Amino acid sequence: MNRYILLSLHVISLVLLGFGWVMDILHIDISVHYIVDFNLFSEKRSVLGMLEKLWKDANYFPFSLIFLFGIIVPLIKSGIIFYLILGKNPDIKWQRFVSAISKWAMADVFTISIFVAFLGANTMESTKAFLQPGFYYFTGYVILSGIVAMFCRKLSSDSVTNNA
Repeated sequence: MNRYILLSLHVISLVLLGFGWVMDILHIDISVHYIVDFNLFSEKRSVLGMLEKLWKDANYFPFSLIFLFGIIVPLIKSGIIFYLILGKNPDIKWQRFVSAISKWAMADVFTISIFVAFLGANTMESTKAFLQPGFYYFTGYVILSGIVAMFCRKLSSDSVTNNA
């Protein structure tokens, strides 16, 4: 695949990731019906909003996990992918590092977790959950970044073959 197309796809995946971080991913609404509807709880959260709430509530362990695997690892992976795409002869060890770090990015696990929470919340009679646009942006990032990483592996193996 052409390096410029791969670079464009990578930039698009980062835009999707940015929107996935700042836009609401899930809206949970808990209501009870006694003659009229009483709204007991209604909350929307983005990834960054969730991190802010965890920090303010002194829930440092979940904050650290989400921050590390949902923000820091994807940014490190992204920087290395830029190097692999733009470098003239990128070192194969960086490709191996991207493959290893991809397993720990957890973005795909996070996306599935949100979806499971959505399904679980909708099974309760008084609870409704709605997926918000941030979920779809984040899911788009997961899919597109996986495709980019896959083609980066091919790009690296092609450059090793051409240099031999």
